[in-house]
Amino acid sequence: MVRATHKPPARVRYEQSHPSVSFRVDRDTYTLFKQRLDDLGVSAADFIKESLGLLQPKMPDIGRIKRLARDKGYREAKEEYQIWYYCNVCRKRIDIYPNSESHKAIIGYMKKDGWRHEGCVK
Repeated sequence: MVRATHKPPARVRYEQSHPSVSFRVDRDTYTLFKQRLDDLGVSAADFIKESLGLLQPKMPDIGRIKRLARDKGYREAKEEYQIWYYCNVCRKRIDIYPNSESHKAIIGYMKKDGWRHEGCVK
């Protein structure tokens, strides 16, 4: 004998006002569906509502993504390629920015003084 479990009245009302939807798809379609949900950051219910035009699309902010990527690239390049030295007086780091007066002075000094590769020293 199968015994029905008791459901609170609020649960019964919720299930009546929010019916379940179920369907079967092949594995590739399922994988694509789950990936799309993850990419968009939405639930399956919101994806269906959006597809039916009931919600405004929740697309990622492309401008924000571009800014984050640019900032990350800038930080990585700065860390690897930036020219800097320590002050002889206070010992704090001095950053040299491209095309700044300090940058031009250093390049001029290097050209005038005949700087060369370490392996080129005789």
